[in-house]
Amino acid sequence: MIKRTIWICIIVLLISGCITSVETIQDQDEKGAVTIKEDKEIEIAPSKKRELLKKAKTYLKNRDYSNALINIIRAEKAEGDQELDHEIREFKNNLIEKLNARAIYKKEGIEIGKGLKSPLQYMIFYMKDEIIYPAFNIPVAFVVKKGKAQITEKGFTNTSGIAECAVNKVELLVEDEIIISAGVYFEIEGETLTIAKLKREFALHYKSIKEQGISFVVFEKNIDKVVLNSTSGKLIEDFFIKNGFLVFHGINENNKELFIKATNGNVDSLEIYKDKLDSNLIAFTYIESSFSSKMTEGFYFAKSNIILNIVDVETNKILFNSIIEDIKGAGNTEEKAGRKAINEATKEFLQKLTSKIDSIELNR
Repeated sequence: MIKRTIWICIIVLLISGCITSVETIQDQDEKGAVTIKEDKEIEIAPSKKRELLKKAKTYLKNRDYSNALINIIRAEKAEGDQELDHEIREFKNNLIEKLNARAIYKKEGIEIGKGLKSPLQYMIFYMKDEIIYPAFNIPVAFVVKKGKAQITEKGFTNTSGIAECAVNKVELLVEDEIIISAGVYFEIEGETLTIAKLKREFALHYKSIKEQGISFVVFEKNIDKVVLNSTSGKLIEDFFIKNGFLVFHGINENNKELFIKATNGNVDSLEIYKDKLDSNLIAFTYIESSFSSKMTEGFYFAKSNIILNIVDVETNKILFNSIIEDIKGAGNTEEKAGRKAINEATKEFLQKLTSKIDSIELNR
């Protein structure tokens, strides 16, 4: 009998992704009859590309979009198994197509030297069959594209799919605004990869003092009596309204000590007013008359002072200051003399304000 060894290699792809090679040794006699002499199986490990594709599919099934992206990007970069390239590309494009992003933030005015009260929120989600699934643990980068500010530069989305950016301090405005962009970024094998369709922008605009609004706190005292319904204070408020300022409901104060402390920058006193009022800008208006002299019985003189300080409660900074002093008035009683002095002082004060009002924005 003539023996001849024939090697047949049968490649079988198992469900697990492993490739099995079956090595069969056969004998052939002179008449051509074939008998199997020996079978032997050798397992070959799956390629890296196939393994990464399989992982990406598993992560996607478990709604772990971050790791699904990481693994499909790595699969795309891996060598070998070119027959998988089309499937990998299709999987990646389909995954990215179903991902979307939103920029969520409250419309706050910005100012040099200040931050925002609320963080900017960047949300990433996966949408399938009109159902939104939050994309958690995705790396996000925030970049100031216009202007200059101190911000949170990097973070990860939480279980709600949201990454937050705190704007701690605005340092420079360009054309009265700052633009901050947010986007997904992955650092994979020494490269930084982004997804263009998921980039979003936050446009933050400067808000002038006129737009922000001012709350007036008025303390008026005529001779020795506190006035709880100040006509002069109302006239000063009306002057600001007529000049285009947004003015909120204010307070006629009777606590002189609290008023003076707040005007002088006492933080605790300022906090008390901040809790009561609708604005961070407070116009502390001090109006007072005092007895000056008595010429004859039934004829009195008084003098009056008005001090206006507009204070930014957040920064404890005086943005505007105007004073008028020693304006005289006369009457047949001390109270009437004091009232006359206050009325005359108010007229002169409003005239003085007319020439100074435009400088308020310059002092910010």
